Amino acid sequence: MQKLHKCKLILWTICLMTMVLCAGCLQQKPLEKLGLITTSGYDLEGKNKIKGTVVVQKFDPMTQAATIVIESIAKTSKGLRQQENLKSNQKLVSGQLRSVVYSRELAEKGIIQLVDTLNRDAAIGNMVYLTIADKSASEILQVENKNKGRLNLGTYMYNLIKQNVEGEQVISPTLHEFNHNYYDIGRDPVLPILKVKGKDVIIKGVGLFKDDRLVDELRQGDLFYLKILADKYNAGTKEMGFKTEQLEKIILKNENYTKKPIFSKIYVTVDNIRSKTKIKLVDKKNLRFSVNVNLDSRVLEMTQALDLGKPASIKLLESKFDHAMKKKMEELLVHFKEMGIDPIGFGNEYEAHLRGRTITKKEWDRVYKDVTFDVHVKNTIERTGVID
Repeated sequence: MQKLHKCKLILWTICLMTMVLCAGCLQQKPLEKLGLITTSGYDLEGKNKIKGTVVVQKFDPMTQAATIVIESIAKTSKGLRQQENLKSNQKLVSGQLRSVVYSRELAEKGIIQLVDTLNRDAAIGNMVYLTIADKSASEILQVENKNKGRLNLGTYMYNLIKQNVEGEQVISPTLHEFNHNYYDIGRDPVLPILKVKGKDVIIKGVGLFKDDRLVDELRQGDLFYLKILADKYNAGTKEMGFKTEQLEKIILKNENYTKKPIFSKIYVTVDNIRSKTKIKLVDKKNLRFSVNVNLDSRVLEMTQALDLGKPASIKLLESKFDHAMKKKMEELLVHFKEMGIDPIGFGNEYEAHLRGRTITKKEWDRVYKDVTFDVHVKNTIERTGVID
């Protein structure tokens, strides 16, 4: 028995030594020897060339700046990486890439080849954020230099998009979502547009794509309606403006409030918005879609005192919301149709009624020109906050 125990002990010792030796044979990559690319940008540079700009996180204790910006020019993204490595004392790796910026000029010509490069890189995850620069990608990424190293642009860019996605201000622009909308016939991608303002980068609006080409832009005020139609709200916020005569019946005559309003309109902000949108093809022959939007919310703020203690007043305010939102959504849908873009996904609903037959891009483009929309909006104000 003692001999058997000794044999087991020797066997375990041999196994442990083998594991240690094998671990020593593995290729190790200390962080001090790597440059982690956190953000990259692409611009057109003359004929048949692109300019790449990368923000690199460095862990070299001898370097003062935590990050550096490297620019290079080549014909392909792999060629850019080779040029960038020649300008770095550390091997550049893309495993920590968090966001990518494409210039407006490049996006208008098409970005699928550069997006496909991301898909082919096993080190890059599909949750990378894709964005469009209002002008050049280089301008966006050079903000790092304007801040003289005080801004970690890789982290800033990621958090800028992430918190606005979580705050339901923009639709999530991940690589996964772009691929899904691009390759899924019947829906087109949307990506946020970034702009340099002072020493900061801000979200200017949302770019609308036809396949992989940027063809239109939505300003900030219209993002709310795109989000409602294409996705849903769980806890959003919206500010609405009305002419005084539209709400005159429910203006509260209260001496505690100023008699001369500051604004020429009455602005009402609602929050905790929860929306549900149902799109249905109700007439296949005449290509008519019904769009039913239901929203629940609460009044958070208003620039003039309104008497919201009465059910009739709430009903009036709800009807004003219904009318204003319905009008704006109809305008957007008609505009999308005229542009030949489908960021909402009506093509998906149409294909679902083809009984197993798939639709081609060419067929949907032809059909889409003739569709009509019946939009119905129903607002329910559940609470009016502390005002009433």
